[in-house]
Order: sequence, then C-alpha cells, then structure tokens
Amino acid sequence: MAKDTPSVYSDIRQRLEKEIAAARPDTKIRSRRDLMQEYGVSRTTIDRAISELIGQGHLYAKNGSGTYVAARAGAAAAGRQMRSWGLLLPDIRHYTYPGILRGIEHVSFEHDVNLIVGNIENQAVRQTNYLRNFIDSRVSGVIIVPARPNPSEDLEGQLFAMLQELNARGIPFVFCNRNALGIEAPQVVSNDYHGGLLATRHLIDQGYRRIAYIAHPRYTISLNRYMGYLSALDLAGRQPDERLAAFSDSWEFESPGYEEMGRMLDGPAPPDAVFCFTDPIARGACRAVCERGLVPGRDVGIVGYDDSPVCRTLEIPLSSVRIHAFELGRKAAQLLFDANQRSTLDPNASIILPPDLAIRESSTR
Repeated sequence: MAKDTPSVYSDIRQRLEKEIAAARPDTKIRSRRDLMQEYGVSRTTIDRAISELIGQGHLYAKNGSGTYVAARAGAAAAGRQMRSWGLLLPDIRHYTYPGILRGIEHVSFEHDVNLIVGNIENQAVRQTNYLRNFIDSRVSGVIIVPARPNPSEDLEGQLFAMLQELNARGIPFVFCNRNALGIEAPQVVSNDYHGGLLATRHLIDQGYRRIAYIAHPRYTISLNRYMGYLSALDLAGRQPDERLAAFSDSWEFESPGYEEMGRMLDGPAPPDAVFCFTDPIARGACRAVCERGLVPGRDVGIVGYDDSPVCRTLEIPLSSVRIHAFELGRKAAQLLFDANQRSTLDPNASIILPPDLAIRESSTR
C-alpha cells in the first residue's frame, strides 16, 4: 500500500474525478473497499477524497445506500454551482420566524436559488435529520436559526457535530437571529443587549423606580437582554434588586410572566414596572397586574420584546422592543449568496442589527 502523502492523495483525487466524469449521472460509485484495493491507499485517503468531491458537487450520498455521481458533475468541476440552500428553523409557528423566512426567500428568489426549509420544532432528531437531508441534497449553503438549548436532548451538542460535517463537506453556513456557543461561523443577529438597554431606560425615563426583569431559562439571548437591563440601571445610578430578576424554569409562552409577576407583586417590595423577555411573557405579566386591581402603564409599567401581534390584542396596547426580522433574514441570505459567489466565507463575519422601541400605553404615564 502506497504511503498517503499529499502527492499520492492528489493523484488519487484526480483519478477519481476522471472515473466520475466518465460515468452517467446517478450512477453508484464503487465501494470504499474496492477503491482502496485498486489504488493501494488507506481508507482515510479514500474518505477524504470522496468527501471533497461531495462538497464540490461531483458526488452525492444516500444514507445506507452509497455514493452516487451528481447530475452536474461536469459543471461542478469548473466551480461549485449555486442551486439550493437549506434553512433550519426552530419553530415556524413562532411569530419571529415567518419574517426571517420572508427575508431569506426574498434573496433566494432574486437569485433563482431553491430554498429547502426544515422546521425542527426544537427537537434534536429533527434537527439532525434535516441537516443530513441538506447534505444529501447537495445544497450549496445552509442558513441556521439555532433552536433554544435543550439539555435533555443535547440540541447544541448534536448541532455542533453536524456543523463539523458541513465544514468537512465544504458547505458554508450562516447563523441567523442567534449563534451557537463554541462554533465559529458568520452570523446576522439583532443586538439583544441594546434592546434590553432601550426598554429599561425607557421605563426609567417614565419615572418608574423598581423595575423587574422576567425571562425564560438562562441562555444566550435571555442573558444578553438581562445585561442590557442591568446596564441601564447602572447608568441611572440604580442598584439592581435580585428579587426583581426572574429566569423561569418554563419555556411556556405566557405562564412565566403571570407566575413570576404575581409572586413579585405579592412580595414585601413589589415592582412598579417590568421588562419582559418576550411579548407573551409580558401578556402574562399584564394579567397578573390586572387581577390585583392595578392598571398597566398607570400603576405598573410593562415592556415586552419582539413587537409581535400580541401587542395590539391587549386592552391596553403593549410597548415592545422591535427587532427587524425581515432584515435579519435578508442579510443572512445575502451573506451566504456572496460566499457562494466567492467560494469562501469569513467565519468571523458578523452583522449586528440594532432594534428600536415601539412605545404604547402599557409603559407611559
């Protein structure tokens, strides 16, 4: 068996390319064992060559079936052709993601790119299967809106493993809306720290003194908004009260706001305002306030986050931090398109969009 030097690897790869070029599209190539025996090299060399040929569009893989010649192998030899993107969404029912999807679709339509959408519903098995399908479909890039952490399913751990495979196949990917810890990749995100700062500073400017913060469990976004909340208090010379900061154990939409706000209002030093991690949490907080005979805005200031349709369904309209979901999606797609054009993607590329504040009656005195 020949020693697997760079020159041997290069020779093997060229011979495989010639074999593929002579084959009909969708023809199954020979097994790794056969190729090892014919070329006299290790399994590692064969795997590396096949992985690169898959990443460049010469080949594609089917789970449990084998590796096949791609229909556009000849075109791929002159440079990777952009034909489709994969998009991974945590839950399409969430009010933020349709806007992101529209922004991505706007760019993909403009550049005649097919968009394959995977709705993982915050489940690790769906996440892995969709990413595997994207790879098997020979997508030329993936946009990922990471799901919220779920330790019981190791969502982030499994995502990390799949992203390593995307890297190995030469498939670029971009994070949108939030990133995943420990993974270097381009990202397009909203400035959650700034959103927390805006909301809390607005409540301070309205004259509220004891401002609470209520969020879902601790993770990247809830912590970033909390940091903005703390910074606004600090800039105003206020000392934070730990009793007024609550990270719920629940991922339910509304109940964390209702339960935590009720607990604080019934305590010895109740808040007179609250900044909530989402609009549904703020709606729960409004319900707790009203049940105690208090009026949002007049007695207790309330600000939500995302400026969702929830804000307009309440009897007293809800103030909320407004992110620009369409722009998040559009810029993520444009970043991926530019990478396809250049055949390279800077892992440190970041676009951070500032949110703004939609002020309504729930926070104005």
